[in-house]
Amino acid sequence: MMTMNNRLAALSFGLAIAAVTSPSLAQPDNNNHGYPVSNARAEALRECNARAQPYLNRDWGVRQDDIYRACMAEHSQVE
Repeated sequence: MMTMNNRLAALSFGLAIAAVTSPSLAQPDNNNHGYPVSNARAEALRECNARAQPYLNRDWGVRQDDIYRACMAEHSQVE
């Protein structure tokens, strides 16, 4: 026979699980993980990543980072 404390604990646990799994807490499915990104920044990110991609860090040291940073600066965007 369950005591009153056990019943309250079971009820509390059930409510906690229901709240965590509630669809209302689900994040919207988007590529920016909930952070707003302007179209200009998205375009700069695509272009700068493509520009730096051929220069792998294992072959070129920090060259890939330098190209990416310079490209983002050209677009007036932070890294």
